[in-house]
Parts: sequence; C-alpha cells; structure tokens
Amino acid sequence: MKKFVKSSVLFLLPVFVLLVLLEVMTGKIPNSYSYKQNYILNHGSELKALAMGHSQFYDGFKAESFYLPAFNFCNSGQRYVDNYYLLREYLDDMPNLKMVVMPICYFNVITKTMANDSALTDRSCYYHKYMNIDYDGRLPLKYRFESLNPKRAGHKVFSYYIQRADIIGCDSMGRRSTHYLKDRKHELGYDKIIESETLKEHDSSNFCISEEYYLIQIISLLEKKDIMLVLVTPPYYWNCGFTGVNKEQKKYLSDYMCKLTNNYPVYYIDLGDCSDFLYDDFYNETHLSELGAEKFTQMLNSKIDSIIHSERDLPQIRSQVHRSAFP
Repeated sequence: MKKFVKSSVLFLLPVFVLLVLLEVMTGKIPNSYSYKQNYILNHGSELKALAMGHSQFYDGFKAESFYLPAFNFCNSGQRYVDNYYLLREYLDDMPNLKMVVMPICYFNVITKTMANDSALTDRSCYYHKYMNIDYDGRLPLKYRFESLNPKRAGHKVFSYYIQRADIIGCDSMGRRSTHYLKDRKHELGYDKIIESETLKEHDSSNFCISEEYYLIQIISLLEKKDIMLVLVTPPYYWNCGFTGVNKEQKKYLSDYMCKLTNNYPVYYIDLGDCSDFLYDDFYNETHLSELGAEKFTQMLNSKIDSIIHSERDLPQIRSQVHRSAFP
C-alpha cells in the first residue's frame, strides 16, 4: 500500500507542478479581461456610459463614437449573470455613470426546458481570475483555475509565448480588434450560428427569456443608482436569403420588451432588421465590422437622443406601474 501511495505521489507531482506553472504563465499573459478591469479602475470616474454584453456588442459598440464618455466593457459570451456581478463589483469605481447599454435579441428567446439561470460556464473562470468575480461563491472548482482546462490554457501559452500573437484582442476603448473586414473569412450567407440559435419550437407559451432573473436584478441595481438602462437588439445580416427565422420567437421578444418597458425604467431600441446596414457593415452574419460599428454607434446616439427628448415624463409615469408580472 505504501509503495502504491509513493508511486501515485511521484506520478502526480509533476502533473501538479505543470498545472501550477501553466496557471502562473497564463496569468501573466495580457488579455481583454485584465485590460478592461484595469481601465475601469484607472478611468472609471471619467465614464458616463458603459456597454456591457456578448460578442455582438464587443464588435458593435465603438465607445469613442458614443455621445457620452464611454467604454466597451464587453467580451465574447458575456451574459447577464456576468454583467450583474461586474456591475456589483465595479459600480463604485464609476461614480459618474449615467447609462448602461446592453444587448437583448432574438437569440435570448429560449424554451423553458432550456432555461438554467444559475448555470456558469468555462468563461466564468476568466471573470474570476482577472476581474475578481466570485459569483457569490457558486463558482465550481473546475472554473476557478484556468489550468484545469489544459488544452485551452496550453494553446494560449503557445500563441503568446511562441507565436507572439495578440492575446488582448481589443482596442484601447474595449472594442474587439480582430474582426476587421480584411480578416473576414467567408462570403456572407447562411450561417450555422443563426441556425443553431433558431428555435424549432413554435409554441410561444413555452418560450422564455434566458437569464431573466439576472436581467431583472440588473434593472433593479441600476434603478437604485439612478442609472439609465438601454436594451438594444443589434442588427443581423438577414438579407442573405436565410429562411429559418422563427417568427414566433421574434414576436415573443417584441411582446416581452413591450411589457418590460411598461413595467420598468428600461428603454428599448430594435435594430435587428434595420435595412440601413449594408454588406460591408458586417464581419459575418451576426457581427459588425469596423464600418458597421461606427454606423451602429451613431444610430444609438440618434435614437437615445430621441428617447431622452420625447420621454421626459416617463420615470414619473413608470413609478406608478404595478410590477407583479415580473419576478
């Protein structure tokens, strides 16, 4: 038995040392998470607006073109649960913040059997490691250390130390810096991403909004701070002949946003089917290029300006609305 234990220790020790070394090496590599944390800590008091969300906003929101001093605080796959904990962690570092802009789209509509608001993903590891987010202690061990995914961590180390690749992946104002037109890999058309996110289900009574709990928590958190929340459906390259769009899925989102904006101090801008976006405004079917990002941000400027000037009495009206329809 002692021989077995000794052999096991001798076998596992190099593995443990390798994982520790991998963890340390990955932690020293510059990345968008650490960059964005440092930006907020150093420049948070200068900000009046913040974009938060997944890759469509990571590509689409050009902070330097926004009409308020702003920053792109987005990352690929960043969800409402991540946004909520990021706001909890960093709102005090942005004392002059007046507005948060976040995406909500067709793909946020899921079936009730798919819903799992408490689920965390392997990307949660990055928010924990580089942005000090612990998800109220709910983060499982496998997501607490980047080296526990040795394949991904090893690729990251190889890319940075051997290939000298750009690992940060965003520009100085937080927008993704790898989705330029010159990098577009295929002609726009059918896209497996669109197909995979289109529900086969057509019974709207079985639909719900993914992570609705955290969306409502974000709304409540910002309302207490008197920070305006603008939810935006970003544009898609629908003009590619794609016919699989679930119309009930789109209608459910529209109906949901109507109810949400009537019950909470939330503003909604729908650019999902906006025909003003042209072929070269898109990097791929669901993400904007640098040209599209400029156009998208300028449209937000115009539409938010219209909202502010046309709905000055809305907060007073909304304060009288009963909210029992929401959790």
